[in-house]
Amino acid sequence: MKQTISILLIVIILFSCSNTEQTKAVEKVKEIQSAIKPGTIATTADGYMMKAMIEGKEWVATSMMPPDAAGRIVGYYNEQYIGLPYSKSNLTTGRKIILGEDEAADISLNNGCLWKDTKGEIEITKLSDEWAEGTFFFTTVCSSTNKAIEVTDGFFRIQLSKN
Repeated sequence: MKQTISILLIVIILFSCSNTEQTKAVEKVKEIQSAIKPGTIATTADGYMMKAMIEGKEWVATSMMPPDAAGRIVGYYNEQYIGLPYSKSNLTTGRKIILGEDEAADISLNNGCLWKDTKGEIEITKLSDEWAEGTFFFTTVCSSTNKAIEVTDGFFRIQLSKN
């Protein structure tokens, strides 16, 4: 529904713009559409959301996979992603999930690294009948270079299934 409203707004804007403005608007729409992976939901300020600092640089997901479909909390930005463990039984406000071998986080930064030795934490900070929010941080090591990276100040919001 939100995507349909967004498309309608874009169409209205296009008809009210000059040719130069229309060209710029079309380019922006193509950029936004290319950032959204099939089967995912676009992130919004009050809907699905994932963001973090990776090595001190802001990373914000443009789309997310519904957690019941993926079995994980996964946010995408271009070809990069951050994946976190997901289990409805872990969804209790204040619950801390320790990341490691049993509860693994994963990340892809398109730099050829396979990441290992991930350590960190997820905390469920808010829970309602429809939404869950939490924070996260972790460190991980590139298996080929042994270079560690830090993911800090992570935040996610996911919609819960009605089941």
